[in-house]
Amino acid sequence: MTTPPATPIEQSLDQHLDAPRTFLAAAACSLSDDHDLERRLATPRHSQRVAIELEREDGSDGIVDGFRVRHDDARGPFLGPLRCQPGLDTKDCAGLATAQTVTAAIADVPFGGAAGGLAVDPSTLSRDERDRLVRQFAERIDGLGPDDDVFTPGAGTDGRTMAQFVDRVADRVDGPHRATVTGKPPAIGGLEGISHAAGHSTALVTQDVFEEDHGRSLANATVAVAGCGPAATTAARLLERQGATVVAWCSSHGGLASADGLDVAAAVDSVRQPGELTTADGTMTGTENVLERDVDVLVLASPDVPLTARRAKTVGASLIVEGTHAVVTPDGQRQLDDRPVTVVPDVLATAGSVVAAHLEWVQSTGRDRWGEARLRNELGYALLEAVDDVRERRDRDELSWREAAYGLALARLDDAHEVIR
Repeated sequence: MTTPPATPIEQSLDQHLDAPRTFLAAAACSLSDDHDLERRLATPRHSQRVAIELEREDGSDGIVDGFRVRHDDARGPFLGPLRCQPGLDTKDCAGLATAQTVTAAIADVPFGGAAGGLAVDPSTLSRDERDRLVRQFAERIDGLGPDDDVFTPGAGTDGRTMAQFVDRVADRVDGPHRATVTGKPPAIGGLEGISHAAGHSTALVTQDVFEEDHGRSLANATVAVAGCGPAATTAARLLERQGATVVAWCSSHGGLASADGLDVAAAVDSVRQPGELTTADGTMTGTENVLERDVDVLVLASPDVPLTARRAKTVGASLIVEGTHAVVTPDGQRQLDDRPVTVVPDVLATAGSVVAAHLEWVQSTGRDRWGEARLRNELGYALLEAVDDVRERRDRDELSWREAAYGLALARLDDAHEVIR
């Protein structure tokens, strides 16, 4: 595929979603004298914006903006999420695409990074409206293909969304068209449980870092969770299964707390819907109180609860794990470094989602097949290897987890660019 010339992406005013670009630029400045690499990674390779007409079932209509930003493909095809999110724009997609590039490099899978989606609140759409919108988006986006640009599910999308997308591109791509999309339902070639890969990854990385670096068993740990999506709920359930006690949980609308521990299954239903918070064997509390709670681990898995400098000043946890991209802002990270509080960054903690996407892509191209047990083993091995690689760089160069993660990614990206230069 011929890649169009780089398209400038303006600096985001929202340092929350733009955080990966800021972190990558800082790492490039501090860890390398190769300013050419810094310039190449500062600007995405290509971006596209489309306007899609949405016909509502009540007879009204409107225009929904759609986006796709492709950051870097030196290590392999572009890979990244399809989101349905109100207010989504090119700047947001550029930050998320950068995070995908870094995460794929850390996980050492042969992909680059991309991101895109539709600027719409999926909760305002009927199923048929969402299906029509996604199918139109699939028709309008250029450069699709299993060896060019591969879509994964993101915020506001699910297996049905990805099924609609892949069905619409069947006659538009060369090669096995189902390999253009991961996160598909198993009935059409997807992998069982891939939608929960980020949560599995977050839990596994949390356990490894807590036990290896803090010298304590997770069975003696207290945990607070921010977020109620698949990553947050999966991570919470797995951490509870490993013996940790989830003592507080929040969404952007409020939270629950219990010194004796919450029932995770009941708590997630309570924090998921605004205005429907119930006690679920805990005490209702505010979002800020959950973030400030004195716990061993705080899992941040909600893009709606960014950890800004103001919030970072009062965080009570000794270990923070980012369970979704771009939750800790650059100002928040600096505040946590000053205290100091250990932060395992999103680009490492969620690497399982990229690993799982690669495994499904391999299966969809017909190169291999994965049973459930083998899938779990491959995922676990890849994640622990990634953590060990970042830990080794952190210890050797006396860096933070985030600095080491971005440094490792930059080294691998530099190697790839050097080969193809």
